[in-house]
This record gives sequence, C-alpha cells and structure tokens, in this order.
Amino acid sequence: MAIFRWVFLAAMAVLFILLAVSNWTLVDFILPDGTPKALPLPVLLGVAFLAGVVPTWLWHRFLRPLAENRTPRRARVEQTQVASPPSGA
Repeated sequence: MAIFRWVFLAAMAVLFILLAVSNWTLVDFILPDGTPKALPLPVLLGVAFLAGVVPTWLWHRFLRPLAENRTPRRARVEQTQVASPPSGA
C-alpha cells in the first residue's frame, strides 16, 4: 500500500510542477507599505497556501497534547461511575 502512496505523491508533484510552469505569469500587487511588487503566480499561491496551512498546523500541534491529557481523566470518571454502588439498595 505504501507504493501506491509514493506513486500518488510523485504524480501530484509532477502535476504541480507542470501547472506551475504553465501559469508562470507575473501578478502585480501593492504591499501594505505602498510599494508595488510583481511576483509569479505560483509563488503567490504558494505563499497564500502556507499562510493558511501553517497557523492551522500550529493550532493542531498545540491542542493535541491538551486533548491527550483529557482522555485519561475522562476514563477515570467513567470508571468511578461504573464502580459506584447503587443508591437504592
């Protein structure tokens, strides 16, 4: 199954490179300080992609240990609920 993943990733990389080369046009935009800048479209799209992925990845990296710490506590609460004697006996 791992070979299919590598074949898929290689095909996606080739497709990405072909699309990047075919869309290599300069895009003009103005930076927040007012200076005009021209960047190739694939570079601009890559920066926009990273601007969305990196904060989401960091958010996931910081919250995952917190979620793992909650799991044992939840299991302890369930164990105490199961172990408690019936109140009407």
